[in-house]
Amino acid sequence: MLTPPKENGLWRDQTGLTIIEVVVAALVLALGALAAFGVLSAATKNNQRAKASQVALNRAQQELEAMRSLTNSQLSMTAAPQPSTNRLNPNYRYRISDVTYALLREPPSSYASLVVKNGSLYGGGFVKGGIVNPGPTPFTSGDVSGQIYRYVVWRNDLSCPAATCPGEQDYKQIIVAVKLDTPGNQSGERGYVEVTSDFVDPTDNALNDPIPGANGVVTAQQFYLSDTPCASSGTTVRQEITADHLLHNTLGTCASGMQTGSKTPGAPDALLLSVPPDPDVNDESNPPLYDYADDFYLEAAAETDKGLMILRDETINCPFTPTGTTRPETQTHRWVTDPMTSDFKMLEKATLEFYTRTLNDESYSGQLCVFLFKRHETAGSPPTDSRLTDKATGLERWTYNPGGTGWWRGAWEKVRLPLSFNGSPYTIPKDDRLGIGLTVERGNTTGSALSFMYDHPKFPTRIEVDTNTPINGG
Repeated sequence: MLTPPKENGLWRDQTGLTIIEVVVAALVLALGALAAFGVLSAATKNNQRAKASQVALNRAQQELEAMRSLTNSQLSMTAAPQPSTNRLNPNYRYRISDVTYALLREPPSSYASLVVKNGSLYGGGFVKGGIVNPGPTPFTSGDVSGQIYRYVVWRNDLSCPAATCPGEQDYKQIIVAVKLDTPGNQSGERGYVEVTSDFVDPTDNALNDPIPGANGVVTAQQFYLSDTPCASSGTTVRQEITADHLLHNTLGTCASGMQTGSKTPGAPDALLLSVPPDPDVNDESNPPLYDYADDFYLEAAAETDKGLMILRDETINCPFTPTGTTRPETQTHRWVTDPMTSDFKMLEKATLEFYTRTLNDESYSGQLCVFLFKRHETAGSPPTDSRLTDKATGLERWTYNPGGTGWWRGAWEKVRLPLSFNGSPYTIPKDDRLGIGLTVERGNTTGSALSFMYDHPKFPTRIEVDTNTPINGG
């Protein structure tokens, strides 16, 4: 048997290294590997935390928007929250002795009274009709889970004299907190994120509103894009979506009724006042997503073959009326409100919030054109559509182009597009309708179509209009 040579009392291997040197080198290598794995583990955990925080913020914003869509009477808590002694729990800020909630987080301070069902109202009476569940309500989004907490508090407007705004129940403030569960690979309890929003009673009169001024109280009227054709008169009742369906032809009037194909122009889809209902807030898959354009010429991959797909127009510069002669209804889509029950004043700006992605999640550029218009209808005659003009360009349209690497792909992207217009206040007279149209501009769109999702509780595409004449129930 061969043995390594021995020199000065030390055994050496065939490379000339002593056994001690080999052991030391192995130890240094092991320590280096441990350090590298430690850095990799820390980076993975940091990425997980960043992703989870974004999911929490998105979920909190979604809950906030749903609560803002409620009526004033609905916007109160069904019960007071359960107090907590844990500083990392949002209920730690609830003070049970006087049913108040701390608006400032650390240290808890600036306590405001909670708006709780059966609580006392200033001037007499009790809070009624509340439907806000304080939670905590569990949720799961992919590999992220947590709890949702909801609060509604009374606020006193210090800028409004007591003679005009008596008491301390001038308006409400919504607070939504989301506390994430701690993953198994992380130690230490997670904190929580929160979002807030003020809510002014839209049915209140200007004299008693907490924000006095020349225009009275200004609030954001919400109109949600639906998949339900508008009613010819009266109030449109949202129809539950239960299956994929053919593309609605929206180039006609509400009196045309729902139509598909190119032969007969049909009713535009409706702009509704209420947020799309959620049958089960704890089930992310309920309701499912459906295809609003299940036509043979718009087939796409399963992931993106949902919602509405708008083909690019056949000419550039985004015409309000599509120029295509084969399938013009595929090149624009329109929504209108029910007839206004009284004059509706639009104050200089609106915001379109929509969800979009490319067809088949392919990489290509895109440009969207948005039209706002007032529709006046006369029996037996075509409608008269008067378009609002962009304050910045003077054009009768607004455009959105994300630039960079192209249109959004890989997931449904939420986009907020400001729409400032001329002629403020712009009035939609009683019995007229407010409308919005979407068209895909050909010159700056290299793909065949853009996809849009709406009329879903996770994707509540809507238009917000600044107004001092809000619509009851909006």
